[in-house]
Amino acid sequence: DTLWDLAIAEVEKRENPDDDVKQGEVWEKSILFMGNKNGGKTTIILRCLEREEAPKPTLALEYTFGRRARRQNTPKDVAHFWELGGGTSLLELIRIPITSHNIRSFAVVLVLDLSRPNELWTTMENLLQVTRNHVNKILTKLEKTNPQVAAELKQRMRNSLQRDHPDYELVDPFPIPLVIIGSKYDIFHEFDSKMRKIISKTLRFVSHYYGASLVFTSRSEALLLKARVLINHLAFGYDK
Repeated sequence: DTLWDLAIAEVEKRENPDDDVKQGEVWEKSILFMGNKNGGKTTIILRCLEREEAPKPTLALEYTFGRRARRQNTPKDVAHFWELGGGTSLLELIRIPITSHNIRSFAVVLVLDLSRPNELWTTMENLLQVTRNHVNKILTKLEKTNPQVAAELKQRMRNSLQRDHPDYELVDPFPIPLVIIGSKYDIFHEFDSKMRKIISKTLRFVSHYYGASLVFTSRSEALLLKARVLINHLAFGYDK
C-alpha cells in the first residue's frame, strides 16, 4: 500500500463505528482509570491484563496496553490503559488521553476506596465533573466538524438505558461508558450496617443517574472476576 492508501484507511477506521468491527480488522479501545490515591487502580489493571507483578505507586499519568485475539488466526485487538495518579490533585491531566480522535472508543473506570468513606463523595464528584466537562467540550467541537459522530455518541448512551424505566427522562447518562468500582470491600464489610447502607445507596444512585455500571471488589477472586468481566467488555468487546 502507498502512504496515501494507508492514510485513507486510517481516516475510514476513525469515521466508522467501532461496534461494527469487520472481520480481520483490529479492535482498538482506550480506558482511563482514576479514583482515590492508593485505591487499588493499578492492582485491578494488572489483574485484568493477567500480569503477575507487584503494583507500584502511580506517578502522574501512566500508560500500558493489552492485546487479545478474538479468534484463532486473527489480528490481536489492542486496549490502551491510562491511569491517573494522585487522586484529585492532577485533574488537568485528564485531557491528555481523551481526544476527539479516540472519543468514540473511550471509556472511564472510576475506582473508589470504600475504606475511606469521608473521601468518597468529593473524589467522585471532582473526577466525574472534570471528565464530563472535558468530554462535553470535545462533543461541542465535533458538532461543528463532524455532527454525525457527535449525535451518534449521544444517542449511543441513551440507547444503553431502559426506555420503559420510570426514571428514563430523569437520568443524565455520562457521555461515554462509565464503570464505578468500589474497592476494598473486605474492609467496608466490617463497617457499621448504617454506614454501609448509606454508602451503598449513594453509589447506586450515582450509578443509576449516570447510566453507569457498579461493582465492588476486594481480595476475593469472585468479586475481582466481576470487575474483570466488565473491563474486558469495554477493552476487548467480550460479553458482559
